[in-house]
Amino acid sequence: MANRLEPDDLSPPEEWSAPERRLWSAFRDGSMLDLRTGVATGDASAGGAEWGPERQIRAHVIAFLLLDGPPATPGKVRALRVSGARVTGELDLTSATIDCEIDFDACSFSDVLSLRHATTLAIYLQGSHLPELSAEALHCPSLDMRDAVVEGNVWIQASDFTVDLNLDRAKVGGWINGNVLTIGAWFNGRFGLSVGKWLSLASARIGGVDLRQADIGLSGGTEEALGAHLLACDTFWASDIRVAHGIILSGAQINGEAVLSKAVVYGAPSGKPAIRLDEIHARRLEIDTAREDAASVSLRGATIGKLIDRPQGGPLLEMDALTYARLEPLPPRSTRMRLAWLNESLGDRYMPQPYEQLAAAYRVLGHDSEARRVLRAKYRHHRSTLPWTTKIWDWLQDVVAGYGYRPALAGGWLVALTLLGTLVFSINEPQRSEPGRGPAFNPTVYTLDLLLPIIDFGQEKAFVSASGQQWFSYVLIALGWILATTLVAGLTRVLGRS
Repeated sequence: MANRLEPDDLSPPEEWSAPERRLWSAFRDGSMLDLRTGVATGDASAGGAEWGPERQIRAHVIAFLLLDGPPATPGKVRALRVSGARVTGELDLTSATIDCEIDFDACSFSDVLSLRHATTLAIYLQGSHLPELSAEALHCPSLDMRDAVVEGNVWIQASDFTVDLNLDRAKVGGWINGNVLTIGAWFNGRFGLSVGKWLSLASARIGGVDLRQADIGLSGGTEEALGAHLLACDTFWASDIRVAHGIILSGAQINGEAVLSKAVVYGAPSGKPAIRLDEIHARRLEIDTAREDAASVSLRGATIGKLIDRPQGGPLLEMDALTYARLEPLPPRSTRMRLAWLNESLGDRYMPQPYEQLAAAYRVLGHDSEARRVLRAKYRHHRSTLPWTTKIWDWLQDVVAGYGYRPALAGGWLVALTLLGTLVFSINEPQRSEPGRGPAFNPTVYTLDLLLPIIDFGQEKAFVSASGQQWFSYVLIALGWILATTLVAGLTRVLGRS
């Protein structure tokens, strides 16, 4: 009992104003001090500079309570909770260790709020108005800034929030620097978060990022307004987001899904992708957005489990070394649509890997015939890069056997030529090379003997075509060799790839 304060020691300093003395009592009880008038227009925190002394609390009074304040009322838990107050002066809590919650509800700050390197319990700034927030390397469970307005910048780089950071519907005139930020659960910036210049989450480690319907960078700047390269998170939701100049998620590790559907990027520099997802790893990526909203997306070296996009009217994709296990939508008989999608994105460049990746996606679904069509399209695209002398041989492989992916086509040619030869040699039979000897003439077998290399049915040696038919026989022999060699070359390619 010797260390217990006397009753007089538990009273606020006499020089404190009436609202400050009331805050002393509320602090000890952990209760909310409500200084609002009840009139919505008069209580808006943006107009806090006009509030009279009955609503003003000096910053050093708040610092005293948080750092050297009185003990809690018996049976209560201390907390600083105030609503509708005008905080005058700079509230500097740099490097402070604070053992109670801080709640500024719809308050107005005349100067910067500094929480750099501080360690606190949860902080609530919902609906408040601040010139700037400096909270680098802050350690606390949660920072709630829903509906807050920050005229300048928000500095939270290297901070550690064990639970979450809530910026739903907040308005930030400058930028948010969240580089190397750590959040145990969610970074929420949904439903109208507005950031004037840029938001950076480079190398941050976050449970989930939710930026649905956010507006970022629409009031100035020339660089990509949303940068989160090397971000690590479980979920990244950014559907219906509006961003100036570009989005960067290169190198991000997303254990769950990344959703960028209906994302709108304004003013992307010419020649640069609107959304950069190079070398991203994501279990599921959804980029179902319109080309007029995001002209191009770079997925170079990305590794995706399931890729969901808009193949018709969607953004052009840079797909060099992109790998994905599943692609949607990929319905049956969609080869023409997907090949047009590839051709639009590749343009005149020939890259075999995007074709092979698309074919693999068809095979996963059991659409083997469509996978073969994609691979034939790959070789046709490759033919456009060859010199004319090589193009002829390549064209023959395509026409005769579909590069080995349509061996039945070669059989069709063989049947057609056999029928033609049978007709010609039925009308005008060749003469026996040795009269009275050899097998009876059969126009079909004779034609096959000419067409099929190596195989010998005995007809070609037993009969000699008349002079007018000799050239026709030579043509059949040549076509037979072309059929055989192109078919063997195609099948060798197919079997070698598999």
